[in-house]
Amino acid sequence: MADALTSRVPWVLPADVHAAILLDEARAALRRGEPAIAAVFAEEVLDRDRDDVEALCIVADAAPRYGHGEVGVLAAAQAAGRGARADTLRAAAQLASCQVDAALGSAEQALAEDPDDARAHAVRAQALEFLGRPDAADDAYHHAYRLRPAAYPRPLAVPDGTWDTLVHAARADLVPELRDTLRRVELALDDLPDLAALRALVPPPNPTSDGVLFGQGRTARMVLYRRNLARGAASLDDVTARITHALEGELEALLDREEAACDSP
Repeated sequence: MADALTSRVPWVLPADVHAAILLDEARAALRRGEPAIAAVFAEEVLDRDRDDVEALCIVADAAPRYGHGEVGVLAAAQAAGRGARADTLRAAAQLASCQVDAALGSAEQALAEDPDDARAHAVRAQALEFLGRPDAADDAYHHAYRLRPAAYPRPLAVPDGTWDTLVHAARADLVPELRDTLRRVELALDDLPDLAALRALVPPPNPTSDGVLFGQGRTARMVLYRRNLARGAASLDDVTARITHALEGELEALLDREEAACDSP
């Protein structure tokens, strides 16, 4: 009798239970380091309820982590408009969108509310560093490290003479097609990104990126950023792996753009 009844009546979770399951999955995806998946789950909740504050906060947190800082800024603003304390999320999203001055202001607003917000200290530190205030940045990094040393370790000390060796090792780890592509790209190392150069790109890359490719064809130039690469690295092998990852991402994007240009009429 029960089987006959359930075959005619669709089984549907209550909306609040469904939302709770989706939010649990979103949080789990963030913990696993899968921000795009986290955003998909959170956006499914928002499709049903545009005012769900936790879902908005998850999107604000996740979107900048996979290259959509502007989405994170919007979601953080919407969460704040619904009563959430979202200054830290907004600061991180603004930083990822290359809105460095705005990120500094939002991080300082967050710290006015909670002086022990380690992430706000870390965002503030990065913004200060990019704005050419190294002493203040070091102090802010120290606060982030003191509060959450595992999350915000001190930058790895990489001897100046080691970088060429690390880059050479990273190049050797590339697949042959990408090694060939890199041979026609100028490769350079800078301490930190030039914000004006980043803002000239549309959309501007995240200034915390390990490397950025400028131009294409004969004018292509790949810049790796020493301070970004050393931040959070646990060893020289880790730095090498990060250089390889940065090269792979930018060179694959370059090849995709070139292929699209060849295919266009």
